[in-house]
Amino acid sequence: MNHLSKLVGRALLVPISWIPVSRLYGRIMRLQKPRRLALWMIRRFQKHYQVSMDEFQGKPEDYRSLSEFFLRPLDLKKRPLPADERCLLSPADGLLSEIELAANDQATQVKGWSYPLSSLLAEPIDFSGKWHVATIYLSPRNYHRFHYPATARITGAFHGGTRLFPVNEFSVNRVKRLYIRNERVVTRFAYGDSYLYVVAVGATFVGSIGMKCCPGGLPGIQQWQPLDMAVQQMAEMGHFAMGSTIILVVPADYVEAVLAEKGKAVRAGQPLFSLRN
Repeated sequence: MNHLSKLVGRALLVPISWIPVSRLYGRIMRLQKPRRLALWMIRRFQKHYQVSMDEFQGKPEDYRSLSEFFLRPLDLKKRPLPADERCLLSPADGLLSEIELAANDQATQVKGWSYPLSSLLAEPIDFSGKWHVATIYLSPRNYHRFHYPATARITGAFHGGTRLFPVNEFSVNRVKRLYIRNERVVTRFAYGDSYLYVVAVGATFVGSIGMKCCPGGLPGIQQWQPLDMAVQQMAEMGHFAMGSTIILVVPADYVEAVLAEKGKAVRAGQPLFSLRN
């Protein structure tokens, strides 16, 4: 990819990355009337993204708006999400776009571009031990609720970022530090004598990032909210209102083996890492 192509691509992305643009689109997605229009949007979306309802509750016409259809819940009788405490499980359906072992304050966005983990997580990180970093991209067709990868205790949540760039391949190859610049919620879990982090990164046309640990709303922008909440593996953690990204940051001392492969699709509940006894 030449330099001119990147510049042109960035110029096209900047206007749609403004948060008010995504909020406006979110209003359109939430339209319930006229009913014919709402149902037309749902059917067009389903056809365009080839969304199968085999694992989900109800039929497309059971949903009142495109937003409701986008957040369609799983039918747990057809697709249960069992816990497995021997492993860290994938919190979401998507593409495992990166999985790596970070020995310093750099993680890979794409080949040739990195970003500082401490900036993503909004706090200093101890690199005397290494960290596994797994990045899961959720396309618009994916299931857009996400789940706790482990049974643990949440100690805090951070809300940061001022943009909503797309997080697809086109964008991650053109916008440096995209995951830090985009709106994101960092959830920190006590994990042994260290921490485990799950980062929910928003994207263009995301009306919101909903978090079960923040029932009163997200923390103020660029702020940490202290929390003390026990959660169970595979319980629902939150949701996105459009395609987005989840990043797991895991202390390597607790990982026995990596069980997933970069570039492959993963599903919520699939083991990503086996844990040491």
